[in-house]
Amino acid sequence: MGTFHHDKHELHGITVVVETPEKVFVGRCDDMDAAEVILLDADEHAEGQGGRSKEEYLKRAAKFGVWKKHARVSVPREEVAWVRRLSEFTQGIPADLKGGMATATAVAEPPAQVAAAPAPKPAAPGAQDVVVLTEAAKEEVRRLIRDDKKVGLGLRLAVSGGGCSGLVYKLDFDKKKDGDVAIACEGFEVYLDKKSTIYLRGVTLDHQKGLSGKGFIFKNPNATNTCGCGESFSV
Repeated sequence: MGTFHHDKHELHGITVVVETPEKVFVGRCDDMDAAEVILLDADEHAEGQGGRSKEEYLKRAAKFGVWKKHARVSVPREEVAWVRRLSEFTQGIPADLKGGMATATAVAEPPAQVAAAPAPKPAAPGAQDVVVLTEAAKEEVRRLIRDDKKVGLGLRLAVSGGGCSGLVYKLDFDKKKDGDVAIACEGFEVYLDKKSTIYLRGVTLDHQKGLSGKGFIFKNPNATNTCGCGESFSV
């Protein structure tokens, strides 16, 4: 099923926005601790740069992505006002940040006041709003369980590193493990480990039949980029 970097921050691999008094950085979070925030494939933008405000820049970045200006950038934690997922900026600056975006003359909060990005709340076991399976997907899962003699197993959905966009969807039949989020469907259960729920919350799993069908399809509202095969994505 693939492994994650359990020694990294929980935002590892997710495209985030880092606000400092001088500018905002957008990049893939590699790690974050009390000393620094490390971004990979990052861009940066100062207020008014290129004729765009920070809000206009972030809204565009959330929709189209960014050009890589830095392969790796380290932002000192004492300069960081906040860290948020880029996907939160699709409609512009979130309401709770309105009026709170730092300007070039603003002074960063002291380190004790710096707030890291709010961690996604783990879904409680049995929570039905984590992922949704269409009727076509449920029918195909039941068929596979029946035809492949997988009775007694559930469908495991997961995410692992890899693929042309950085993350890859994984499907398999498995038994429930400690800590899994379990979603009850008619005739079977769906299992997700807690790490995968960060990437799969809100996903719809569909299935298309026929010669032109693509099999199982993930419709992921969190993805900022999806490869042509539909099996690899980034957030």
